[in-house]
Amino acid sequence: MKMIKATIVSLVILCVAACGGDKYSKMSNAELAEKKRHCDSIPKKSAVFANGCEKISKEIKSRKKK
Repeated sequence: MKMIKATIVSLVILCVAACGGDKYSKMSNAELAEKKRHCDSIPKKSAVFANGCEKISKEIKSRKKK
């Protein structure tokens, strides 16, 4: 019974986390620009860091479209 409760609680937490807004959409334009400059300054990026840089670029492009 405890295992079922733990599983349900875990699923609820995952659903809430997945539905939350992206952290980059909450940043100001200046913060995004600073993060982008930091991304551009590093030549060899780890996979995780490169993924974050890609998300920053997508957020900047979506703001430019708006």
